[in-house]
Amino acid sequence: MVASQRGYALRETINANFDNVRSLADAVLFEFGSSRQQDLASRDRIRQWQPQLRMLFLTRIALWKYRFQLPGFEPSKPVAMAQQEFDHHLATTLDGMADRMEGKPSEGSDNFRRSVKSLDQTIRTYYSGKSHEVAAQFGAFLSLSRRIESLTLSLDEEMQRKM
Repeated sequence: MVASQRGYALRETINANFDNVRSLADAVLFEFGSSRQQDLASRDRIRQWQPQLRMLFLTRIALWKYRFQLPGFEPSKPVAMAQQEFDHHLATTLDGMADRMEGKPSEGSDNFRRSVKSLDQTIRTYYSGKSHEVAAQFGAFLSLSRRIESLTLSLDEEMQRKM
């Protein structure tokens, strides 16, 4: 119950913040000055990347809710550790994207790619041969994780091309 309420609140906060960013980006149209062209280019990038970012964060909330709402969904210690590594490298990759948008250097997403492969391998190792229900639970868990990977890497590559 608490996890469900927390997930709902996070989803609403994410949506509200994305709506605010879009409003601020639209306000750039009414600003003039020496940085207008640069500001308009930033606005275009924000408007282009925002749907993918929103989907990434909402998928992340779905994965979180999945982990905390499913009765009996308790990953083994190696899977939990692989998930923590995945979470850490996802955060590092997202921080790198933010750094690039601010003109700062950042590290690549190779560690994130490796953490996804490690999570996949660990889940397959520890849950192959388990009951159909357990295999289905971890299959869905892995599917959400892969969707996060796909969204993140696609957005990261697009940002690298445009920056």
